Amino acid sequence: MSNSPQMAEGPIVSFRGVSKTYPNGTVALTDATFDIRRGSIHAICGENGAGKSTLMKILFGLESPSAGQVLIDGAAVDTATPDFAGKHGIGMVHQHFSLVPILTVTENIILGHEPRRAIFIDRNKAHRQVVELTQRFDLAVDPDARTDTLSVAAQQKVEILKALSRDTRLLILDEPTAVLSPPEIEELFNRLRDLCAAGMTILFISHKLHEVRALAETVTVLRAGKVVGTTPLAEVDDTTITRMVMGRDVDVPRRQRQRTDAPVVLELDNVSTRARDPADRIEDISLSIRADEIVGIAGVDGSGQRGLVGVLSGLMRPASGSIRLDGTDMTRAGTPGWREAGLAYLPADRHARGGTAALSLADNAIAGTDGDKALQWGPFLRRGAIRRRVQQMIADYAVRAGGTGERLDSLSGGNAQKLIAARELAGSPKLLIADQPTRGVDVAAAALLHGRIDLAARDGAAVLLITADLDELLRLADRVLVLFNGKIVADLANHPGLTPAALGPYMLGLETAA
Repeated sequence: MSNSPQMAEGPIVSFRGVSKTYPNGTVALTDATFDIRRGSIHAICGENGAGKSTLMKILFGLESPSAGQVLIDGAAVDTATPDFAGKHGIGMVHQHFSLVPILTVTENIILGHEPRRAIFIDRNKAHRQVVELTQRFDLAVDPDARTDTLSVAAQQKVEILKALSRDTRLLILDEPTAVLSPPEIEELFNRLRDLCAAGMTILFISHKLHEVRALAETVTVLRAGKVVGTTPLAEVDDTTITRMVMGRDVDVPRRQRQRTDAPVVLELDNVSTRARDPADRIEDISLSIRADEIVGIAGVDGSGQRGLVGVLSGLMRPASGSIRLDGTDMTRAGTPGWREAGLAYLPADRHARGGTAALSLADNAIAGTDGDKALQWGPFLRRGAIRRRVQQMIADYAVRAGGTGERLDSLSGGNAQKLIAARELAGSPKLLIADQPTRGVDVAAAALLHGRIDLAARDGAAVLLITADLDELLRLADRVLVLFNGKIVADLANHPGLTPAALGPYMLGLETAA
């Protein structure tokens, strides 16, 4: 990681007038110009669709700029050349992991540059290399573990190790804390600070300003594909950064519940599951949620959240216990039964379960509306009515899209999430499961989604909110249930004195208050 004296004087990366226009006419970047100081932690902030991902794809060699130059160590480079990132020591950890689930940690890390003995992979050497890598960067993970058996935090370590395995000197992290608990975030930040102290340059992409401030030294803000400014964080406050990101002030109020005597909508009585994966296991869960109530679930990832969502959406069947929704026994119901009974579901994985990437916005927005006479005439779809309804959804939820015929995967993550929310909340659900509803979305999109979740509760829905963002949890939830090892260890009324720090001991199993 050492640099020559001449190199150390200038920035490691410079963008000079970088622009990107796609063949369909979409302008993703316009005249982006700024520097990244060598050996620093540099944050990139901006709304969904502001151009952050496009800029990082250009720097990582996945895209070519339409105009302008990228300079590495002061010299202009062609980012579209084969193995550009490897040649220049650039590693990237994407927001959505790219690991192969059935491979081991070692196999994932060496994939694409396997050590060989003649024509065969030298597995002993590969194992030694990965052990050395984990020790060198203090990122402990079992080299022989199958990746799909690891927690999300451990999988992220594998992604980082994979990115660091090829003499990396510039590491890009895209929303790296989205699925981590507070202790895991602090551990990650400590590792990143150590890497920076050893001479590595880190690009940190995040929507969470308190994390940006805790980790980075400098921030560059993008808005609508343009660089609004680059400034040391010590010289700017959060309000100013938010105004730079949004172009206006954004108020994200704390929810104020109106009723406490509403009828119980959802009841679980001693519900347990039997599953191999701890994330799918719950044990003797009893809870109730009233209409107009938002109950938040806190817990380290893999503490049973997935099992709880599974039994409340028909994806899993309880091994014991009972579940009732608005007085109806739902214990053995499948997903269609839950849907018919009034479930709306915002899934944690908006790509795998929320929508179909290759289908149009219109097709995704009307999924599940079979039998709606306003949209169908016998077996035929009323395309005009569908287009008008989806256009209204797009307008109501401020989805940035070129038209209803666009593919879902053409949208940024935040805009895809808003479209899915528009579909799920189009009716009047009895139960809303909001699972990581604002993961990876910007401040304005989060504020909009918070308002819609709050409105659903005010309209009579029972809301189960599952989120790794404890600030979001405390802003929205009326009560907080903490899961640890599949059990509820705390049932806490939300009040201004309840803080993320206060939830930490319960999440780690050090305290109980159930």
